[in-house]
Order: sequence, then C-alpha cells, then structure tokens
Amino acid sequence: MGNETRIAFIGFNPACARLVNILSSAPGVEFVGILGKETPPEWPATLQPPVMFTVRKDLMHTGAPDLLLVAEGAGQLKGIPSKCQVVYVQQDSPGARLLEILPDPSQAGFAREKDMLDIASISASVNVVEAYSDPMPKLAELLDRAMAICGANLGVILLPGDVVDEMDVVLARGEGAQELVGRGLNTTSSFSGKAFNTGSAQQGKLDGGMDEYKYLERSKVNSLLALPLRAEGRVIGVFTLGNEERDFDPLRMPLLTLIADQAGLAVLISRLYSELENNVVRDTASGLFNLHYFQHQLRQEVSRARRYSLNACLLCFEIDDYEGYIERNGRYMADFILTDIGSIVKRNTREVDTAARYGENLFTVLLPETRRLGAMRLAERMRKVIEEYPFPSREKKEVEKLTACVGVSSFPANADNDQDLMNKALSALTAAKSAGPNNVRLYSNNVEEETA
Repeated sequence: MGNETRIAFIGFNPACARLVNILSSAPGVEFVGILGKETPPEWPATLQPPVMFTVRKDLMHTGAPDLLLVAEGAGQLKGIPSKCQVVYVQQDSPGARLLEILPDPSQAGFAREKDMLDIASISASVNVVEAYSDPMPKLAELLDRAMAICGANLGVILLPGDVVDEMDVVLARGEGAQELVGRGLNTTSSFSGKAFNTGSAQQGKLDGGMDEYKYLERSKVNSLLALPLRAEGRVIGVFTLGNEERDFDPLRMPLLTLIADQAGLAVLISRLYSELENNVVRDTASGLFNLHYFQHQLRQEVSRARRYSLNACLLCFEIDDYEGYIERNGRYMADFILTDIGSIVKRNTREVDTAARYGENLFTVLLPETRRLGAMRLAERMRKVIEEYPFPSREKKEVEKLTACVGVSSFPANADNDQDLMNKALSALTAAKSAGPNNVRLYSNNVEEETA
C-alpha cells in the first residue's frame, strides 16, 4: 500500500461498521465501495452513503482497493490483484471478532493504518488449513508473529496432555524456552492454566506461586500474558507470552487475539483430520483396523518379508459360541464384547502389529518379523486372557466367561503369498474349532487333513 489506503467491502456487517466508524476521520483512508444492491442498514448514519457496485469486477476496477473485507460468502475470489489484501470478516469469524474489539480511535497511540496492515497480513498469509497433517509448523509461525508484534522475549503454546488437569508445553521460543519444552503444567497452579480454566486473557507478574516460576526464575521474564486458544466455542489450549519489566501494550491485544484464534483453528483442523483418518481405517465397534486396511497391510508386509528374507505370521481367531451369547444377551450387549476384544488385542500386541476385525466375529493379527514360536506364544496368551476375562452379561452383577479358538500360519514356512497366508490361517482356525472350543492350532499339512 502507498500513502493512501483504499478499502472496499463484499457484503457489510456490524464488524465492518465498527471499522468504518473508527477510520472515518483517519487521514489517508478512503472507503471506495461495497458490493451490493443498496446501502446496508449497518452503514453509519452520520457518514455519506457508500458507492454501491452490483458487479465485483466493477468494484475492483473502479474502486481499486488496497484492502478488501469479505463479510459474506463470496465463493472463490478470482481476479483479485496481488497488491490487494483480502480479510474475511464473516459473522463470528476471528477477523470479525477482532474488529469488534478494536480500541476507540480516541485512545492514544492507536496506529490505524499499521494495525490494519497487520490484520491483513495475518489473515491473508497464515493459511491454517495447511496444518491438517501437522499443526506444529503453523503454530511456530503464529508464535513468532505474536512475539514480534508485542516485543515478547518468551513465547509458549500449551495443549491438554494425557494427564488430567495438566497442559503440555508443545512449543516454546526465546528466553527460558529450553526449560519449558515438554513440561506439563497444572491447570490450577499455573498462570497459563488460569487462562485455560476461565477462558479469558490473563496478564500478571511471574511469582513463586506459579508452576512456570521454577522454569523461568533464572530468566529475565517478569511479565506474563496468557491467551486462550479457541475453536468451535471452546478453549483447546493456551498461548503464553513473556517479557521483562514492562506490561504488554493493550493496543496490541486485538492482534494477539486474532493470532490465538488462528492457532486454535490450526489445532482443530489437525484434530479433525486425524479423526477422519482414523474413521477411514478403523472399525468403529472394536477400535481395531478394518478389513480394507488389513488387506493392504497384509500385501505390504508379505511383500517386504519376501524382499528382505523375513518371517511374518498371521493369527485368526473367533469367539466360541458368539451366536449363543447374542441369543442370551442381545445384540446391544454383543457390541460390548467387540469393544472388549479390541481392548484385549491392543494390550497384547506390539505397535508394529496390525490387528483387525475381519468379519462379524472374526479377528486377525498380522505379526511382521515374527517366527512361528513367537506367534504361537501370542496366540496362547490371547486365548488365556479371553478365557479369564469377565465379559458383561444381561443379568445385574453377573459376568460371562467366553473362550476363543485361534489359527496360526507363517510365511514363508507354510505360505507362498499373502492370500495363501490368510487361507492357511483360516484353515488352522477351522481345525482348532473342530477340536473343540478354547483351542489353538498352527497350520500344517496334518491340519489340512483334519479340516477335510
């Protein structure tokens, strides 16, 4: 932008009206038009009505805006000159909330044009959608921007961890950062936790009663500012900044709030993508992998075993008399059985193993780089755990004991390819079931004869 800032609008809402009121008397700022059919009711009555455009191309050509605020759905914006920065301020968006809390122009030190340039830069250049697979690079970018805007010498991002009432420091920059990375801070005894619990920004001096103190007492950090990260109306983390003696400039707060909102959105996008990815490959009842994913992994692992002369084993197992359990307890209770089986399998297998629900009552476990003896030991252990597990029953305060049969096959000992490995495991399972409930069988030629 040059000495004059030309601002245009696609749609108009209260957030835009707030901006117009604040900047109406600012030198070097001109409102060049709105895309719409008539003057919006939110337009300040004390100001001259704006120029209205019904065609976006005309707005961009005639108005030649440096800054375009989008207050309503505009589809894919094409043909926007590179020098024109776009800020989305639809209702309840971070940009709209920021405009609504911008300080009054009568406040000393309010740098109108610089603040608008910062808003445009943050909104236009930080694409949080890119955070779908890994939010950390985007969070690092936002943290660096926040520190630069307010002159902080410490920046920390905290997210809830596995421990109840604790937040983990997932990212830290600047003074004392090396002491904080990877630490867990209690939400009730830390300064950052106060922002998380109250959902509001907190500012104060570092003191000995805070969890942060033991990590920062030797640093030059004395003032702290904690901002909640929000997504979908709830707090999902905290953005904490620190500097030396001086307090944080209140005129920088709207920009820091926008950055915190962007960070919260980046975390949310990453989590939604992770959930979607899990739903694509997981069986919802058991929590194990689904048939499609298992077949893909089976082909991959057998191919790898052949290439590098490795062993791979496969377990197939079924719950004995599963149909009888359903008759006694109903389909609703049977779903709990599937969930319990999934938990048992996860607890007894390695991270490199692929456990899946193969059918209604058929489960498989693929064991890379495993010999027959190791596979048989696992099969026997799982059979015993299932035998001793207290499965739910329809009767109150009563449990049922169930058993399982397991078939085991091995590559390359008795299978030539992935499909052969699967067929041999199923054949061994059939032999185990033929021998009676609660049995384990390793595939062999004798097993084929038993099955026949």
